[in-house]
Amino acid sequence: MVKKPTIIVDTREKQPWDWECDDAFEEVRHEKLDAGDYSIDGMQHIITIERKATVDELFNNFTKDKKRIAAEFDRLKDHPFKFVVIEETCDDIMNPHKYYVNKKKINRQSPKMPIAVVTSNLTKLMLENNVQVIFGGLRAQAMARGILLHAYDLHRKGKLIDESE
Repeated sequence: MVKKPTIIVDTREKQPWDWECDDAFEEVRHEKLDAGDYSIDGMQHIITIERKATVDELFNNFTKDKKRIAAEFDRLKDHPFKFVVIEETCDDIMNPHKYYVNKKKINRQSPKMPIAVVTSNLTKLMLENNVQVIFGGLRAQAMARGILLHAYDLHRKGKLIDESE
C-alpha cells in the first residue's frame, strides 16, 4: 500500500483551507513554513503553494505589503516548484469593480490602476521568480490539492527531486 502524504499548513495562515476530511492525505500538520502556505512533509524545500484569496489581498500585497511579499518570494528562490493559487478567476482580476479601492472610491486614479498593479506584479513574479500563477476561482483548493498530490507522487517515484541536493 502506498503511503499517503502529510500536508503542511503554515501556522500563519489565518483561514486555512480545510483538509481534515480529505482522505488523500495521511495527516494535516500545522507548522511554520519558511515561506508559502502549503507544502508536503519532507518536500518543504521543493514545493510550496502560496494562497491568495481575493483581488484586494493581491493589491495590498503589491502595494502596502510590498517589502514583506518580496522578502517571502526571495526566501522561495531555491524552491524548484512554487505556485501562487488565487481564489479568483482571471476575469475577476481584470474587473475594476472587484477592487475595494474602486468600490469605496478611494482610488483617485484610473479605475484600471489596481488591475495594472496586480497584473504587472504577477508577471514579475512569474518571470523574475519562476512562480507559477494559477487562477483557480472556486476550484482553487482542488487545484492546489492536485498539484501537491501529483508532486508527491512524482517525488516518491524519484522523478521530482531537488537538484540542489
